[in-house]
Amino acid sequence: MFGQHRWTFGVATSTSILGLTATSGFIMLANHFVNQFSHPHVIPELEEFNMEVSYNETEPPNAFQRPLVFQARDGTLLRGEFWAQPGPAPTIIICHGYRGSRAQLRSGAAVEYKFGYNVLLFDFRGHGDSDSVRTTGGYAEVRDLEAAIVVASRQPETLHNKIIIHGFSMGAAIALLTPPRREVAAIIADSPFARSDEILRRIVKYHLTAKFRQLRTLIPAVSWMTVATGVVVYRMRYGHSFVARPEKTFKRWVRRAKRARTAQQPRHIPILLIHALGDELIPFTHALRLVARARANSIPLETYFVDHPIHCGAYTYNPEQYTAVIQEFLGRYLKDDLPSKIAN
Repeated sequence: MFGQHRWTFGVATSTSILGLTATSGFIMLANHFVNQFSHPHVIPELEEFNMEVSYNETEPPNAFQRPLVFQARDGTLLRGEFWAQPGPAPTIIICHGYRGSRAQLRSGAAVEYKFGYNVLLFDFRGHGDSDSVRTTGGYAEVRDLEAAIVVASRQPETLHNKIIIHGFSMGAAIALLTPPRREVAAIIADSPFARSDEILRRIVKYHLTAKFRQLRTLIPAVSWMTVATGVVVYRMRYGHSFVARPEKTFKRWVRRAKRARTAQQPRHIPILLIHALGDELIPFTHALRLVARARANSIPLETYFVDHPIHCGAYTYNPEQYTAVIQEFLGRYLKDDLPSKIAN
């Protein structure tokens, strides 16, 4: 009997030790994950997950470019630039993705400038030339975009309430997360996620698979636990979650519209959703979820989907069609303020 109790005690002790070891391991992984995630400046480039936005256009003369330095409402210093047309025109705000910067999208901005739009490019917090502070993948970055909208609206070349947001990847998700403002006439969301933690699990899985191929059968579970524990660690450390859920944003838009009491309140903003069917970083299912949620809440949303495997690869797939789709979409909402009509 004594031997049986000793055996049971030994098994329980061993199980407890293994459990504590596993828990400690997950906490260590989660802490490392949170440190890496919240400070994207220190994350090395992964070509596998880079968005492909390849353009070949000439930037406007220096006389039409001016640097911008402005603050988000929490005091974070943001840097960008404004490319002005010779006369009044709609302004496009370009929003880069996670681990990206405005420098990667300059030639893309030149395409939109060529079509007659003013262009505002800027770096989100923790990216490019902006303050190297903690990033959240959407929670705090909404403040950055709100500040950029205010700055764009104050430029003398910007037509009243004719701002368009063109976001890529995380930048597209932030555009959807940002509460509607009357200054914004339309959103172009290229490859946004519906829920960020699902994408983070894919990235963690990618890292772990590259380092521990012999344990690949365990990696999906370890990836899930790492991000789940990371959510808890992040909340304990900073007081809020880093899980951004654009798929929930449309219901908030509807609630906001129902609370409106004056003509000054925001309204629904038309959206053009762009996605590649074979996107390996943000699966196409995220686009389908956003479409379903938008339609369930009567949000005006149009789609442009391409059969391409690259994240943010719709332009590369067919540059002429990409720009034509955008121009047709904007023409429906800008009407006589479309730059081509202003020029005529």
